[in-house]
Amino acid sequence: MTGEGGRLTLMRLKPDTSGSVVYKPFNEADDFTDGWWDDAIYGFEPTQRFYSFFVGQHEVARVEIEVQDVLNSEYDQPAHPGPYAVIHFFEVSEDHRRKGYGTKSVHLIADRYKAMPLVAFSEGADDFWGSLGWARHEHKTEPDHSRPMYVSEPR
Repeated sequence: MTGEGGRLTLMRLKPDTSGSVVYKPFNEADDFTDGWWDDAIYGFEPTQRFYSFFVGQHEVARVEIEVQDVLNSEYDQPAHPGPYAVIHFFEVSEDHRRKGYGTKSVHLIADRYKAMPLVAFSEGADDFWGSLGWARHEHKTEPDHSRPMYVSEPR
């Protein structure tokens, strides 16, 4: 996929296997939201996946995904059974927003997880997830106080 300045590529970040129980998948960067990406992971879970998206040497987006067999039961459930690729965090860097990299990044993730629906809990990005054609699911008892859940069709 091409965009400003070149092809968008996906890179999976793998944990350090040196025996440390602390894993920090992403480097610090000024153009990503403070506090989202600087946490260390304690006791890395094999269901967790971390990816960076690059155009040349420039990181343009990040995502944290966890493969889950079931979803939060407090939400209306999608028709498709699990497993699901649940996007816990997704962000396009400030300098690269509104240039199509978010959509292209999600398409690369969808290609990687073809057999399962993708799921995202929207943090103020309802227009973005809705623009992808994903189905919106509300929290059953507190829809006004919970993030909506968006679910893709499996490819």
